[in-house]
Amino acid sequence: MMDGVRQQLQRILKRLEGRSEATPEESLQQILSLPAKKVTPLLIDALEKSPHYLVRLVSAMALGELRAQEAVLSLVATLSDSSLTVQRAAAEALAKIGHPAVAALLEHINDEDLSMRRWVIQILGKIGAKEAAPVLLERFTKEATELQRLIVEALGEIGSRKAFKLLTELVQYGGADFSRTAIEALGKLKDPKAIPFLLDILARDGAELRRLVRDALMAIGKESMPQLVKALNHPNQTVRQVAAEVLGSMGDRRALKELVKALKDQDPLVRQSAVQAIARFPDKSLFEPLCKLLNDPDQEVRFQALKALVQVGKNLAKPYLKKSLQDPDWLIRLTAVQGLSQLGGDDVLESLCEALKDSEWSVRYHAALGLSRLKNPKAVLPLIQAVFDPHPQAAIQIIRALEELGDPRAIDILRRIASANIPEVSSVAQKAARTLQEIAQSKGISLPTPKRPSRRARSTTQPVSSTVK
Repeated sequence: MMDGVRQQLQRILKRLEGRSEATPEESLQQILSLPAKKVTPLLIDALEKSPHYLVRLVSAMALGELRAQEAVLSLVATLSDSSLTVQRAAAEALAKIGHPAVAALLEHINDEDLSMRRWVIQILGKIGAKEAAPVLLERFTKEATELQRLIVEALGEIGSRKAFKLLTELVQYGGADFSRTAIEALGKLKDPKAIPFLLDILARDGAELRRLVRDALMAIGKESMPQLVKALNHPNQTVRQVAAEVLGSMGDRRALKELVKALKDQDPLVRQSAVQAIARFPDKSLFEPLCKLLNDPDQEVRFQALKALVQVGKNLAKPYLKKSLQDPDWLIRLTAVQGLSQLGGDDVLESLCEALKDSEWSVRYHAALGLSRLKNPKAVLPLIQAVFDPHPQAAIQIIRALEELGDPRAIDILRRIASANIPEVSSVAQKAARTLQEIAQSKGISLPTPKRPSRRARSTTQPVSSTVK
C-alpha cells in the first residue's frame, strides 16, 4: 500500500518537474487526497532533496495544509531556501502548524542570517506565540530598525501585555514610523492602560494619527468606555471627536447620556460625531435633541441630524423631512427626499412630487425614484409634467418611474421623447412606451395608432432635444 502511495505522489511531483501544464494548486489538491500519514514522510523527503523549486513549493504547501508537526525542522530549514517563493510557502506552513513549531523557531531567533530572523519574527507573530514575547522583547534592542518594526508588529499580534512598556515608549518617543506601528500593536493588546497614551497622541498630533488611534481604541473594546466618556470633555477637539466616534461604535447605552450632551459641543466636528454615534441607538428619547440640530449653523451637522432622525424617529421624522425640502443646501434636500422615500406612505406623495421641481438634478432623480416605489397612480401626472427634465439622468429616472407605474396615459409623452433623438433618453422612453402599450392591450384599452412623423414634424422636436441636453 505504501508503494502505491509513493508511486502516486511521484507521478504528481514528476509532472511539476517538466513542462507539463500541471499547476501547483492542482497538484496540491491531488496530494491532499492521498492518505496523510503515508504521504507526509515522502513530502518531507521531497522538500529536503528535490532540485526542482516547484516540487519543494508544493511539498511545503501540502505539509502546511496537513499540519504536519513532524515536518517542522525541515520547514524551518527551508526558510533559507534559494527560492523566495519556497521560503514564503514554508513560513505559511509553519504558521498553520502553529504552537508545535514555536520551540524550533525560537532556536533561530539569534541566527546570523538576517533573512532567517525576519521569517522567525513574522511567523511567531502570526502564530500568536505568547511564550515568545519575552524573547522578542530582549531581541528588540539588538536588532536593526527594519526588524525592530517587525518585532513590534509581532508583539501586537501576540497580544502579550508584557510588551506594554515598550509599546507606550515607542508611541511617545519612537518617531513617526514606530509610533504608527506601536499604536496598532497597543490596540491589539486590549489593555485599557493604553488609553491615556493614545488620547495623548490625539491631543498632540491628532490629524495625522487619528484613524490609527481610533482603530486602536475600538480594538481595546468596552473596557475603555469610562475613560472615553470622560474624554468627551477633553479640551482638545480631536480627542472629543474620536471619543464620540468610538463610543458610538461600541453601542453601549451607558454612554448615551454623555453623547447627548456632546450634541451641544462648540465644535461642529464633535457635534457631527455625536449625532452619528447616537443614531446607532433606536431610542425615541433622542428625537427631540436631534430635531434641535436641524437649525444648526453647520450644514454637515444638519445633514447628519436629518439622517439620524429617520433612523431614530421613523414616521415621526416626516414633518421635519418635508420642512427640510426648503433647506438652502441641496444635500439636505436630497437627504430629505431619500428619507421620505425610505419611510413611504401616501402622506409623502405631495412632497416627492414637489421635489420633482427642485433646482438640483440629484434631488429630482431621487424624488422620481421614490415615486416609482410608492406605486401611487396620483404620481403619474406630476411625472408626465416633469418628464422633459433638462438633466439626462433625472429624465431617465422619471421615464422609468412612469414605466413602473404602468399607466397608459404616459404613452403619448413617452413617444414624443422617443422621437426626439436624445442619446440614451430616447431609447429608454421607447422601451417604456412599448411596455405601457403592452399593458394597455392586456387590459383591452384602445389607443390611437401613432402617426408617422413627417420631416416637418420631426424638425419641431429639435428644440426639445436641445433643452433636455
